[in-house]
Amino acid sequence: MSLDCIVLAGGQSKRMGRDKAFLPFKNKTFLRNILERIDGFCSRFLIVVNKDFSLYEEQVKDLKSKVVFIKDINPYDGPLNGIVSAYPYIKSEKVLITTCDTPVINTELLQKLSIQLNNYDAVIPEIDSKIQPLNTFYTKNAVEKAVEIYKQGKKSLMAWLDNLNYKTINKEYIRKYDKEILTYKSINTPESYKWLLEKEDKIK
Repeated sequence: MSLDCIVLAGGQSKRMGRDKAFLPFKNKTFLRNILERIDGFCSRFLIVVNKDFSLYEEQVKDLKSKVVFIKDINPYDGPLNGIVSAYPYIKSEKVLITTCDTPVINTELLQKLSIQLNNYDAVIPEIDSKIQPLNTFYTKNAVEKAVEIYKQGKKSLMAWLDNLNYKTINKEYIRKYDKEILTYKSINTPESYKWLLEKEDKIK
């Protein structure tokens, strides 16, 4: 089955102080870690960036036939802007949306989430009462609704989700496949990056 994956890699990385897509982890960049983990079930990678595409070529040269680089419509205008920027390039009816600050995506968990989309617009994990709108699945029609919301001047992911019929996945279910819930652990500060590196040898 065809599956496009949007990879959001165009943030400013203000809190980290350097581009998270290029941070090293397990002798690879964050971006490369993510691409390798989801390569087995994604047909194409729609990578949304704000830098020159040539900076990423070395990381994707063996995946070149599957990669489409996309510039944000409005640079540094948040993740909804990145999703909207990728919409014209989507070919599949089901879309995985990921973010480059979560390099320890659990493939088995994502595969389990994908089959729960059914007649919903999206499958959204909820961890400790907090919605996790990234590293999960949407229909193409749901992403089209993101375009409509963004045109209305609304820029938050929650403004988009408020207009979707989505299925919520609880923390207990996620722990079955991702015990430490690392799929939704954002590494966006020097402190969180240090924490990740300290666990590096224990993470598969």
